[in-house]
Amino acid sequence: MLHQNRQALVVEGGGMRGAFTSGVLDAFLQQQFNPFDLCVGVSSGSTNVANYLAAQQGRTLQIYLDHSLRSEFIQYGRFFKGGDLLDLKWMWDVVEKEYPLNQAHLFANHPEFYMVLTHAVSGDATYIKASKDNILDGLRASSSIPVLTRQAVDIFGEPYFDGGVADALPVHWAAQQHDVSKLMVLRTRPKNYYKASSKGDQLLAKYVFQQKRGFAKSLLSRTQRYNDSVQFSRSASGQKILEVCPPDLKNMAGRLSQNKAKIRYSYDIGIETGLKAIEDWKNL
Repeated sequence: MLHQNRQALVVEGGGMRGAFTSGVLDAFLQQQFNPFDLCVGVSSGSTNVANYLAAQQGRTLQIYLDHSLRSEFIQYGRFFKGGDLLDLKWMWDVVEKEYPLNQAHLFANHPEFYMVLTHAVSGDATYIKASKDNILDGLRASSSIPVLTRQAVDIFGEPYFDGGVADALPVHWAAQQHDVSKLMVLRTRPKNYYKASSKGDQLLAKYVFQQKRGFAKSLLSRTQRYNDSVQFSRSASGQKILEVCPPDLKNMAGRLSQNKAKIRYSYDIGIETGLKAIEDWKNL
């Protein structure tokens, strides 16, 4: 049976900036707030959504403050020797062993949950509906930043990287899904942020991914796609869209932050922002 006037949640990624997001979503869990019929996550945003739907309050904060700060995860020495800067396979294996995702709860009665990935050859965005067969590999692939993780993640025979390359803010895709009339867009960038053209993307496209023309082309156009998504979230007609952003504060955690105080501060700001977002949503 199709539902009229469905409500959607779109969650941006951003590495350790996701500590803010985890605070927002933990505030939702505290208040037992989940009006969403559709949830879409990108990169660390996918992980935060999974945790939210599994109703494991505090889990992602512990991952940020513990597992992500262990020496096994980020190693610059390993990276300069040709390995991964971010060992996401180690991360997922150890987290699942020590603090597993409650998949039983997640899949028992949850909204549609999609993880955004980027095909490592074509560069196309792929929106994979989470299932017990793909969720752990999907979450790892969605956070596998090209170059910082050398190898794409194989899912059902296809190679994928971080969804942030092809669709970092999938608000337009979510708005196009059937009967979606109201969206919350949870960002990890301040409201006034627009992505600037990146020389790094140009160099990666020209030298690292020159044999994968589709992926290289996607890299070169992702700045424009991101800014178009921000603009769409503010100008879409026929749908109500609430944009939830962190304040522009210097003490917030950055993408690769290993500062516990900044990570905790970002989380606490997220809690405050989440409580306000609940009220803003009700009044939208």
